[in-house]
Amino acid sequence: MRGVRGSRTVAIAGLLAARGLLAAAAAQPPAQENAPAAPAAEAPVAEVVVEGRHAGPRMWTVRSGDHVLWILGTVTPLPKKMIWQPDAVQTVLQQSQEVVPAWPAYGIGANPFTALRVYIEWRRLQKPPDHLPLQKTLPPALYARVEALEARYDPRDPTLEKLRPMLAAERLMTRVLDANGLALHNEVQQTVLRLAREQGVRVRQDKLRIDDPVHVLKDVSTAPLSGEIACMDAVVTRLETDLGPMRERARAWALGDVQQLRQLPHTDERTACVAAVSTSDRVRGLIQRAQDDWLLVVEDSLARNRGTLALQSMDRLLGDNGALAALKARGYAVEGP
Repeated sequence: MRGVRGSRTVAIAGLLAARGLLAAAAAQPPAQENAPAAPAAEAPVAEVVVEGRHAGPRMWTVRSGDHVLWILGTVTPLPKKMIWQPDAVQTVLQQSQEVVPAWPAYGIGANPFTALRVYIEWRRLQKPPDHLPLQKTLPPALYARVEALEARYDPRDPTLEKLRPMLAAERLMTRVLDANGLALHNEVQQTVLRLAREQGVRVRQDKLRIDDPVHVLKDVSTAPLSGEIACMDAVVTRLETDLGPMRERARAWALGDVQQLRQLPHTDERTACVAAVSTSDRVRGLIQRAQDDWLLVVEDSLARNRGTLALQSMDRLLGDNGALAALKARGYAVEGP
């Protein structure tokens, strides 16, 4: 059963439509009216590195009496191996008893038969509807745009054609970003967690238990094809228009320029992709639980500890419906850039 246990991680990491869409549900960006048009897609560029000693990413403080919660906002994607200065983070860690990551871990229990069923269902989920190739699944105009991106950034990848649209969209996004020196994984969080462990600070990684993972995957696999096509269209649009602003957001983050982050245009593919998978009450409930858990955890840590450092995406922090507004509405004193 060793292979099954290993595959369980793969299945849960991709539980809601291929590894990224559940996490994306927690990062709905604030609406931007009359945002200027973003530049057209650019050719692959060399690895983007933010060099030098900059102020680094800014943090918010949330206070309850003499207890303090520091929140470090992150952005994705970021340049691969980007240089950023964690000096402020290290200073905060010296005053903290606990670190709260941006997202809970997943848990489906230890039953090996459940793990096997999840793996089988995950494998079934990857297959395209009616086993048709992507070319036959997408509208011709949209498929032509996908082909253009493939030809420009990843002409030797034969896998895309064999995936269902929402998984093909995730793979296309990853490949194009990689060709442009960008990565979706949260390297900043990994750095902070490593520094916390080196300094002996607790990392509170709560686990979100999924009681019916097989049925969650089945719900995702039966999502309407129209939603998957809308997800692919939104992803392609972002890749066609947003590569330049992505790099600008990464640089603004490293320089601690929150005002610039607020002003930069943001093409949003996540609303369509989350909608594509959250067509059942079961999946919507799981997404909502994952969103709510972070606020519950940071409130509990703030109450128990004199100092806590938490991480969360800037998109989820900012805006009228963001986590910072929610904390302020609950009576906490919130200060920040």
